[in-house]
Amino acid sequence: MSAATVTSPRTRRRVLRSLAVTVLAVPSLLMAAGAAEADTTAAKRYSAVGTWSAQVITSIPSSGTTSFVFLADGTMGNATDTWYCTGRTTFSYDIAHPHKDSTGTVDGSVVGHQDAVLSDNDHWTSHGVSKVLDLQGNVVSTFTVDVVATRTS
Repeated sequence: MSAATVTSPRTRRRVLRSLAVTVLAVPSLLMAAGAAEADTTAAKRYSAVGTWSAQVITSIPSSGTTSFVFLADGTMGNATDTWYCTGRTTFSYDIAHPHKDSTGTVDGSVVGHQDAVLSDNDHWTSHGVSKVLDLQGNVVSTFTVDVVATRTS
């Protein structure tokens, strides 16, 4: 005999009712789990304001260390560089500096844009593109820049 012939209509109704309750409950449980995860993510908020020591690597290729200062007013401690918050753990910054030839004569500028992610309150990484412009504003070269930074204050 098969199970279908042994199972009474009453038992089948109970099984179907239990199945219906389970099917209806699963989306609610998933939504609650998603909300809890979102709450945890939403609680994270880090600030770029401060002084940072950074390792810079470019596609030129070149590398070196530098420091960054992000002030609460969106400036970076000089007249040309700015930054702005783009999310709870993200920010972007733009730089513009004179470019000098091998003799030290200014022959243009370097401008760049970086998108950064704070992994915690004391570390961030960024990636972006910089361009070397001649004195007339024409693009001479383009290169990528990657930065890994640690808060110093």
